[in-house]
Amino acid sequence: MTTTTRSVQRATLPGRAIWRTVYTRAVADKATLVGVLAFYGMAVAVGVGALWPPLEDTFVSISESFPAGFDTLLGGLSIATPAGWMHAELMSILGPGFLIAVAMISAASATAGEEQDRTLGLVLSAGVPRGTFLSAKATATLTHVLIVAVALFVGMLIANPIGNLGIPVANLLAATLNMVLIALVFGAMTLGLGAVTGDKRLTLAITGAVIAVSFIAANFLGLNESLVWLSKLNFWYPYVASTPLANGLDWGLAATMVALALGMGAMAFVAFSRRADLRG
Repeated sequence: MTTTTRSVQRATLPGRAIWRTVYTRAVADKATLVGVLAFYGMAVAVGVGALWPPLEDTFVSISESFPAGFDTLLGGLSIATPAGWMHAELMSILGPGFLIAVAMISAASATAGEEQDRTLGLVLSAGVPRGTFLSAKATATLTHVLIVAVALFVGMLIANPIGNLGIPVANLLAATLNMVLIALVFGAMTLGLGAVTGDKRLTLAITGAVIAVSFIAANFLGLNESLVWLSKLNFWYPYVASTPLANGLDWGLAATMVALALGMGAMAFVAFSRRADLRG
């Protein structure tokens, strides 16, 4: 029986108290995972910055020999610049990967995980409203993502002077927010799939497949001029199409990710509320 079930008694508590109880236990349930990812995320960010000074001359000298499409993969940035280096080594895969991982695992455990553990029915039958339950779980997922994001941001702040990168703090913050948004897109997708399927493994498998296909499409289809339009029709494109480390936040693309996350989150609530096979 999970800590969520142990913490929720018959629903004689006020609505806010019920929400707070579910939220607190959901945050605590993933404390170890979040702590590990936060630590390694910060360490990786610092390490990437520290590697720039000894590698700068090498990349500057060989940058002209890179294939023509290489800079395109970096959003038009040159890897021979601090922003291009950080974008290539941290922002392209590792940074968002840390946040997407914690978002997926947290969201998959929110409903599907509890359902497979046979605790969801007990919680709902105790009188906890479905909307209250899912709202608390979704907020816990957001909290998990933000904790790891703060660690990444602190790591980049430390890396900036260590590597003499000279990247404006506002751009570091914009890059962090960009990673948070793409993580919330896939977190909301995971939450919705979990609410529909009730199967944690299937939920993670489907979301993982969508991420892989989206990443490949957004990054590589655009290298062919005739397929540029197709590279934009996926969930990863609003993230990869901007370079906040160099240009700040693209508000239009950020708004697109917000809309995707909110839309899929809303569908998760509708699907969860209409599950006839759940008690409560």
